[in-house]
Amino acid sequence: MKKLFLFATLSMLGLLSVAQQATFDLVTYTAPKGWKKQETATTVQLTKEDPAKGTYCAVTVVKSIPGNASSKENFDAAWETLVKEMVTVSGAPEMQTPVTENGWEAQSGYAAFDNDGNKGIVLLVTSTGYERMVNLVALTNTDVYEKELTDFLGSINLAKPAGNTNKVNL
Repeated sequence: MKKLFLFATLSMLGLLSVAQQATFDLVTYTAPKGWKKQETATTVQLTKEDPAKGTYCAVTVVKSIPGNASSKENFDAAWETLVKEMVTVSGAPEMQTPVTENGWEAQSGYAAFDNDGNKGIVLLVTSTGYERMVNLVALTNTDVYEKELTDFLGSINLAKPAGNTNKVNL
């Protein structure tokens, strides 16, 4: 499963793309076939589970917010406010090498979590650019959905915010 998280940073920047795409805020993506989609004003969540086996994968894309700090500072803030409010992590995230493309710098990290006996891995990808940040959180308790998650991450493209100058904050 570690190779999935190594690939996540590159994927979040939209290096691969197939099938019909959807757009949420600044994020264009291709949802994995057969995954349930739930959208609110501030998030879009894609989930797949097998209740018989007790396995699941849930991915939440969060609407962009101001991101005036460095990409690492934005990641750290998102880890505290998004990840740690969702699950109890076992320690600091294992960080991946940041990747920059199209004016966005993506920081990603993952850690094991345990919530009332529900154990798994949480991945956070925070992309910073154009004075904005976009966050994606993935929770899973299995590697069964690894290919679908990898394909989803690879389908993501981040747009330049409307009305923004060429100013990039990295």
